[in-house]
Amino acid sequence: MIRTVTLIFSLIFIYGCGAQFTTVYKKPVTTGKKYSIIQIPDFSKTDTEFVPLDSVTIIPDMIAEKLLETGNFRVIDRSSDPVDSSENVLIVKGVVTGFIKGCKYCEMIFMGIDDRGKGRTSLWVQFIDGTTGQLITDFGTQGTAKKPGYGESRYIRVVDIITEKIGQIN
Repeated sequence: MIRTVTLIFSLIFIYGCGAQFTTVYKKPVTTGKKYSIIQIPDFSKTDTEFVPLDSVTIIPDMIAEKLLETGNFRVIDRSSDPVDSSENVLIVKGVVTGFIKGCKYCEMIFMGIDDRGKGRTSLWVQFIDGTTGQLITDFGTQGTAKKPGYGESRYIRVVDIITEKIGQIN
């Protein structure tokens, strides 16, 4: 009996998936520029996987709000129109590639261990230099929802990852 319980718990911890992860497809290129304007158009979504319709607008809005709190950018533009400026512009493009709805029963069974049972949002994000069109970095990321697990709380962790990467670039 003790061996069975030990085996079950070891499998849970060995095969657990963490709250978030990021896969970098293109290492960030140092441009030597400090970006004062950031443009975050609405994200697009994949047609092959289920994706909540609101995610393509809520995630960019949340990124813009979080960047406003930092005060590192003079202008944060949420439109997709080209920005005419002599200043350095950073464009953040994203595709919501997947969404896995959570399982409340699984959350209760695993008691919050390793965020099991919570919903997960997957994104593919590109940072592009607005003046040269150069791809600065390209990465895929996935994050689990925070409590209560619906509305904006589904996207908090992916927004944190993206804003952290923007901070590293700037």
